[in-house]
Amino acid sequence: MNGPVIEGKLVHLRPPTSDDAVVMITWLEDMEVTRFLLRRHPPSLDEEKEWLEKMARDPDHVVWSVERNGALVGITGIHAINWKYGSGTTGTMIGDRTAWGKGLGREVMQLRTRYAFTQLPLRKLKSAYFDGNEASAKAQAAAGFREAGRYRGESFVDGRWVDQVLTEVLREDWLKANS
Repeated sequence: MNGPVIEGKLVHLRPPTSDDAVVMITWLEDMEVTRFLLRRHPPSLDEEKEWLEKMARDPDHVVWSVERNGALVGITGIHAINWKYGSGTTGTMIGDRTAWGKGLGREVMQLRTRYAFTQLPLRKLKSAYFDGNEASAKAQAAAGFREAGRYRGESFVDGRWVDQVLTEVLREDWLKANS
């Protein structure tokens, strides 16, 4: 399903539209953007539109487009929500490289985590990043995520195998830190 509009100081989260796919595929064509993603090869425009439509229909996913100053710069979501056990797996891509290094990912993760723990009956969010992706590591930590484990040598990045660092944040820990 699409997430509701959420306003931050730096970003505006809104429901994605099929028109967003045109911009999103340009990000996925950029090897620097996909360097730390599981997906290496860009989808077609139709595939990206299909993915957005699938996410909008699926009650186990909540997805937002990320805007800065009215321009689409990324996408974020809570995926594979297990409503019985109250958990979901998060992901964020700031695809517009001109928006990197400005704290947008940090705010996106903080807004998404707040939404998950104050508007949804979730008790845990899980995420991950590849070793070397310092921006993601810092943004996740700022949103309360802590390392929960590692898959060693999980992904091939820049000619070497790197660990996938697994992270999580529990509602009770987030509430303590944000009350």
